[in-house]
Amino acid sequence: MRSLPLTRFGEGVGGRGPGESYRMPTTYVYTGLDQDGKTISGEVVAEDAANAAALLKARAIFPTAVEPAKAKTAAPARTGGSLFGRRNMAADVAVLTRQLANLVAGGVPLMSAFAALTAHTEHPRLRAVLGEMQQDVHAGSTLWEALGAHRDVFPPLFVNMVKAGEASGQLSTVLNWLADYQEQEQARRMQIRGALMYPTLLVIAGALAIILLVTLVVPRFATMFDEFGQALPLPTLILLHTSSFLGRWGWAIALGIALLVVGFRRYARTPGGRLAVDRLRLRAPLFGPLMRKAAMSRFARTTATLMQGGVPLLETLSVVRDVLDNDILARATDDAREGMREGERFAERLRQTGVFPGFLTHMIGIGEETGDLRSMLHTVANTYDIEVETSLKGLVSLLEPVIIITVGAIMGGIILAMLLPIYSINLLGS
Repeated sequence: MRSLPLTRFGEGVGGRGPGESYRMPTTYVYTGLDQDGKTISGEVVAEDAANAAALLKARAIFPTAVEPAKAKTAAPARTGGSLFGRRNMAADVAVLTRQLANLVAGGVPLMSAFAALTAHTEHPRLRAVLGEMQQDVHAGSTLWEALGAHRDVFPPLFVNMVKAGEASGQLSTVLNWLADYQEQEQARRMQIRGALMYPTLLVIAGALAIILLVTLVVPRFATMFDEFGQALPLPTLILLHTSSFLGRWGWAIALGIALLVVGFRRYARTPGGRLAVDRLRLRAPLFGPLMRKAAMSRFARTTATLMQGGVPLLETLSVVRDVLDNDILARATDDAREGMREGERFAERLRQTGVFPGFLTHMIGIGEETGDLRSMLHTVANTYDIEVETSLKGLVSLLEPVIIITVGAIMGGIILAMLLPIYSINLLGS
């Protein structure tokens, strides 16, 4: 999906303020909708994208994309895919949300907005969903009802926020909040994946090097050692037996590991298995605290975002449980929700579950007392984001040398075991 400019159309337009430097006019290529909802495109000369959008709106054109002409013509055409032809649905939905917010804020009718978004969407699945939603809205459905028919693309958080935005008449504002939230979550996921990518590659490369060394190189040395006709050192014997065992039964070991993985994944899909796995994830050394902090950040930010959109707290908690990606935390959230139904305070009920950290429950308690719970939840989310980033950097800085030293020690031991007989023969020969 082509990204629309993040500047909200219509803001910061109307000339330069005092002290602002003059900018050379630039030619911008635009695509937009006219008053009849038809898609049009062309060029406009302006100082920046915001002024270009203002000029277009003055001509009764609602822009959906405004880009510098040189960048537009120089950029190679995208063929609808990222790496290996697969696209990131979450990233495209975040861009879609930002674009829809801009169109709604500009007063574009939903039917025309869907037509424009469909034309600019490159994800095949998302384009098909937009077409179905356009038909639903044309048939009389509200936007949140059209979104709710596609829960695999738009999660309950999205649907409930839009429902609250339509009810309160603040749809464009709510959509902008949703876009901010999705962009932050996407950035957090990319940060975690990027940080763990290098250690993962180290483990894979090290394991492959060791397997190739043991299964291909060691057998050749074994043939040479047989010709010596002498007793071999214990490390060499262990290495040779290990190599022979892997060469004979390696396929069975690989098959057994594959079956274990498949069996574990099936077990993890059962209610009891998922509960046990999620409990283990939270208690795992090194990674457990990191996962808990990341989950607490999602809990606080999602709750604050839904409350900001006007969703009642009890309904908010029924949505938040699904974004935690952990059955232990989800059940604790359900317990807190049931306690609040009985009249208990939010912070106190969370504290009684024994699952949520003291910092979270303490800050929520302060928010309840001051009447500013939403702002306090945002503060908690930002704090946990910083802690996750710090913990992630520390974990990666610890894992990298440990992996390198471990792989190096194993390979060094293998090489030493192969060289010991040769060294012993040289000593005897001298």
